[in-house]
Amino acid sequence: MAWISLIILTCFLHAAELPKLLTKHAPETLRYLSMDGRYIYVQKRPGVLGLVSSFRSIDFISDASSSDFIVTGSRFKRRLIVEVIPQYHQEFSLKKEHKLFMVNWGNSQPKEVGAGKAAKLHLNDEWITYYDSYTGTLHIQNLVTQKKYDIRLSKKPSPFFIPEAEMINDDVIVYSDINENGFAAMVSFDLKTKKSRIIYRAPQTGTKIELCQNEGYLAVGEFPYEGVTRGSKILRINISAETNLSSFTTVYDSINQDIGNMICMKDSIFFIKTTNQNKTLTTKTTEAAKLILKTQKVELKSEMGNVGQLIEMDDRILIPLRGEFYVVEGTNNLGTDILKSAPSSNEELPFEM
Repeated sequence: MAWISLIILTCFLHAAELPKLLTKHAPETLRYLSMDGRYIYVQKRPGVLGLVSSFRSIDFISDASSSDFIVTGSRFKRRLIVEVIPQYHQEFSLKKEHKLFMVNWGNSQPKEVGAGKAAKLHLNDEWITYYDSYTGTLHIQNLVTQKKYDIRLSKKPSPFFIPEAEMINDDVIVYSDINENGFAAMVSFDLKTKKSRIIYRAPQTGTKIELCQNEGYLAVGEFPYEGVTRGSKILRINISAETNLSSFTTVYDSINQDIGNMICMKDSIFFIKTTNQNKTLTTKTTEAAKLILKTQKVELKSEMGNVGQLIEMDDRILIPLRGEFYVVEGTNNLGTDILKSAPSSNEELPFEM
């Protein structure tokens, strides 16, 4: 196991003012938009998700239960997953199931694939994982062959826990779990042999494990829960045909109680960093940060003081704040009337005829 005991990171304290995301749609209606602005998914009204493309709009999914929607993509840009959250303003159970739909990129014909939450696409968008809070089961499903696997997680002391998962290949998946004593860990599971093993375990309780993956690497984040006085850490595992998941290096180590919310990009990791903390008043200043993997330096990307969430949409990194989206990475102005070029011959038309 390769370790770097202490890494001195250089933080660039100055960050330019972030631009707002400009579109022809109200920020509160946006659920997903492609980088080029060709495909935009909006909540038109409670229970209705719309798809807007090339100045045309259709009701993409209509649901009678006043639902809200979560639309999730991946770097592979072959499919999208839609979570339908029923009775969004009436039913507040932490365990209620979401209907899950899959749609090919740019297409308008969704297909129901299951029920759960925290849905995520993997491996060229051929696999999906999602979590059943009632049974504590992580579901793994191939969207092409329909092959399915189930993993029963440990009994949880808290209903707030939702595991994170990343597929390394068609046979191996890693996921976060927490035992009855409150210790979080990253677990590797072999789908063929049905055997699991703990790859990394947090040394203390009150810690959450985050996972994200991009080309050639898996990142494992260790961040304290709110109010817990612990430091933060990000580990990197190189992914290849001969991957040894137990061989990792520490690329970020801090005494600060960072929020985390990691997003893995090709050469960097974005996360929410704590820059200042008043333990007497129990307040802290948090900003969007970019960890450059090659140099292991951290750049602060915002000057807002209270960043609480990062959202990734088609390689665009956004901060939602006070009813607006601020762009950390990617283009920001999608409010023009310039027509996009026609789809190529091998690209699906946005609407079926």
